[in-house]
Parts: sequence; structure tokens; C-alpha cells
Amino acid sequence: MYFSRRLFSKLVIAALFSLSSFFPCAAVQQKQSAPLPLRVLFIGNSYTYFNNLPEIVTRLADYGHQRKLETRMVAPGGWRLKDHWEQGEALNAVREGHWDYVVLQEQSTLGVNYYLEGKPRIAGDEAFKPYAEKWAAEILKTGAIPVFYLAWARKATPEDQAALNYAYISAAKENGARIAPVGIAWAQARQQQPALELYYTDGSHPSPAGSYLAGCVIYAALFHRSPVGLPGKVSGIPVNLNTARAEPEKSAVLVDLPADQAQILQAAAWSAAQKFAREGNYPKAPPQPLPVPAPLPAGSPLSGVALEGTWTGSLLLYPPPYLPLEMVLELHRDGADWKGHLELKTHDKHQIVESIDLDDLMVSQREFSFTDPKAMQNLRVRFRGVSTRANELRGIADAASESPTSPARLLGTWSLHKK
Repeated sequence: MYFSRRLFSKLVIAALFSLSSFFPCAAVQQKQSAPLPLRVLFIGNSYTYFNNLPEIVTRLADYGHQRKLETRMVAPGGWRLKDHWEQGEALNAVREGHWDYVVLQEQSTLGVNYYLEGKPRIAGDEAFKPYAEKWAAEILKTGAIPVFYLAWARKATPEDQAALNYAYISAAKENGARIAPVGIAWAQARQQQPALELYYTDGSHPSPAGSYLAGCVIYAALFHRSPVGLPGKVSGIPVNLNTARAEPEKSAVLVDLPADQAQILQAAAWSAAQKFAREGNYPKAPPQPLPVPAPLPAGSPLSGVALEGTWTGSLLLYPPPYLPLEMVLELHRDGADWKGHLELKTHDKHQIVESIDLDDLMVSQREFSFTDPKAMQNLRVRFRGVSTRANELRGIADAASESPTSPARLLGTWSLHKK
């Protein structure tokens, strides 16, 4: 009987082994199957859709043998996080998508239209901060991880990077989010290799190399792996810049960098990621003062003879294409009163864009002022000026729009010489 039982046991084991080849157990099946894709939602604007950044990150993940990525992009041009919150598509995508990560990219000047001498500048995080908080809370509620896409300063104003760093790092720290420090890697790459062009021709949007750098930083943030050694050529689904939409029926080369340039950007991306890891994911970034023109000097006494006449020069106030404007100021006495006339012209074609008599011209001992009540774009501009030396006037111009949907402030300088 013992032999029969032993033989029976062997036969059962053999039968089970044979069946397992057709119906593998759950443990073996789980071990052999591929991991679930990593799902990433990108919310932003043109800094995200230029060169199809989500597609670049997806391909880099493939090249680096990481988990397969599934991405979605909600990125209309120029949109702020405020716009995304109020319009609803991105918010619905967060709530319905079962995402692992949501990458948040704010408008390039943090949602504020602030210009200094015609250049867009960073004027604080008051518009960005409340919506960073709203988005992070909503994303965390769904079980996903918010990742702030810390962008770069514009080409003409690299000094703004410190203000961007403060805004994004403080927002992430206060709201339990991660950071993809693209702007920090960008500044490092520009310093190390100035000839490597990261900007599109407008000095704001990313070139293919710039998007590649952003992709390497986000790759490092998602996978905690170095992008060093990944290919410098990435092909995939392009985005039509005219429609701001991906064209999934097409395939194109999104970026094609020589190996040495790709290595520079990969190293900058990984260096920025390691810096954040060493400093507890939230390195110190102090708040920055508001960029403003230098204050006017005390000025020389404004005698009537010296001030009267026609003065010509440049006004740096409006953004391109109105930068700079030729400014012509005529001043003369009319008894005890002062009269004046202001004319603004484009420098290239000398087209007159403003010609107005000054109704509120005020002249004190060392300073004079006047207002252009309509100016360009219907902005009321306040001018203040002093005489710095013989035959030279210098001043500050200040304009503000109180539009509730798109408030703006313009600050600029002007310098004139007597004809």
C-alpha cells in the first residue's frame, strides 16, 4: 500500500505540473507580466507643447528602459494655472484620469503682465501662489503627485531666475509637491555652454535643445534616474504650432543633438536633480525685490530759459514692436504758465503713434510732470522728469491697466536732448 500511495502522489504532482504550463499560478503570472504604465498629465501652455515635451519625456523613458509612460497634455497657449482652474478641462482630467503624476507649468511671468523698459519681468508670485495651492490640493486628493515644472528666465532677463526659483520652490514646499528644476538646469547649461541655443527665436520659448533639457529634468524627477547616456535624437508625434495640438497621425524628429551637446544637457539636468536631493528637495531660495527703474536723481534747477525748447530722444516703456519709441517733447512758457506737446513715433518708419497737447504739465523747482491720458493701448501714462545736466532731460514713465481679466503695469525710462 505504501508503494501505491507514493506512486499516486507522484502522478498527482506530475499532473499539476503539466496543468501549470497552461494555467500558471498568479505569482508566476505577475512576475512575468510587464508593470503597469506610469500615467502623467501635463498641464501648462506653450512652454509645454513646444516640441511636444510630453512626447520627448515618453521617448526618453523608453530609451532609458523605465516604466512605459502614458501621457496627456492640456496646454493652450498663454494660459495661467488660474485659467486652467476656471475653464475646467484640466480639472476634469485630474479628477477622472487616475494619474500617478500631474506636471504643472505656470505662465512664463507667473500670471502677471509686468514690463520694465519693454521687457516682461517677474513681479512676485501673488497670482501664482493661490492657484498652486488649489491645484496641489486637488491632485493630492486623487492620489497623484503634483510636480511643479520650474521654468527658465527669458533670454534678455536671466536675473529673473532667482524670482522663479523662489516662487516654485516655496509653492512646492508649502503644498507637498515635487519640483522638476528645469530653470536651474537651464541656467547652468547657459553658463557652461553659452553657444548652445536653448531658446526659440523669440528669446522666450524653448528650442528643440531647450525642450530636450526640460525632458531630461522631468525624466530625472519622475524616475530618480540619471539621463546621462540617453540618445540625443528623439522622434515622435509632433505638435502643430499653428493649432497648438499634437498630430498623432504624423511622426517627426523632435530633437536631434550631437552627442557632446546632449551630454552637456543631460549632465546639467542630473546636477540640478542631485542638488535638490542633497538639500531635502527644497533648496533655499530667498524672495526677490520687485524690479523697478533706478530712482531719478535730484536734478538741476529748472530755469525757464534752459527748459524751453524742443527735446528729442527715446522712450523705453512699451514691449516690442514698439521698443524703443522716439519721443519729442516741446516745452514753452505762456506768461506764468507752462505749455507742452508730446509726440511719440516708431523708430523704424517714423510713424506717429501719439500726438497730444499736455493739459496738466506741472513744473516745480527741480522736477516736472505730465500725463498722457490715452497713449497706446488706452493706457494712462504718467511722466516725471528732471534736468540732469545742460541740454539733457531724464525721466520715468509709469502706466497701468486695471483690467480685471488681464491687469498690467508698464514702467520705463526716457532720455531727451535739446535740438
